[in-house]
Amino acid sequence: MTPWIEEVGVQYDDGSTAGDSQVLVLPPDPATTVVWRMTAAGDSDVLVTGPRTKASYQAKKKLPALVRLRIQPGRVRSLLGVGGDELVDRVVPLTELWGSAATSLAAELTEHRDDPDRAVDLLARQLAAKAPDRQGRSGRSELVLAAIEELSAGARVAQAAGRAGVSERYLRRVFIEAVGLSPKHFARINRVRSVLGRAGSWSRIATEAGYFDQSHLVAEFRSIMRVTPAAFAAGRVPVTTC
Repeated sequence: MTPWIEEVGVQYDDGSTAGDSQVLVLPPDPATTVVWRMTAAGDSDVLVTGPRTKASYQAKKKLPALVRLRIQPGRVRSLLGVGGDELVDRVVPLTELWGSAATSLAAELTEHRDDPDRAVDLLARQLAAKAPDRQGRSGRSELVLAAIEELSAGARVAQAAGRAGVSERYLRRVFIEAVGLSPKHFARINRVRSVLGRAGSWSRIATEAGYFDQSHLVAEFRSIMRVTPAAFAAGRVPVTTC
């Protein structure tokens, strides 16, 4: 697996879905994800889902095979040749970026529909092979990756910029180009993601997650997740069928 792949998700439908939730929760995500899927009709395609600024809730579809490779924020241009700002809140067929090479890849992946490990390995290797300079990093790339690390650890935007020796304005510009989100929005999404699935007192969770108070958590959660924390925990979400 390449160092650019932060997370791997695999779903192979064996027909035993009774009792599973029929809602697919897609939380906001500062990362870009490459997805290979097969439909029940046997069609195969590879998609690129850009950074998601708000949560989405969809009715689940049965797919014989689904593989997701989540790319580390800030690494998208190295692998796909486009910045995160060109992908934010979009789902783009890989053919738009790679042309016929993406069509060939989708066809080759169908040979591994019953072998998820090989499908993941093939998709990861093809992504790595497209990276123009897998060892080198530009100064901007180093800056963005360092800021991502700082913000993910709870630093404020001003702190991240100060430690990097640049202005907040400059950091914001290069960060948006690389990641697709502003540093502030990146931090907000990460903070909301950190409370998903947690149980207990919302007041305590708010403090532990770095919110000012419970009302701050509720307001930010509702803005990004589109429902209140209580409604989300109870499964009361606005499901779409598209």
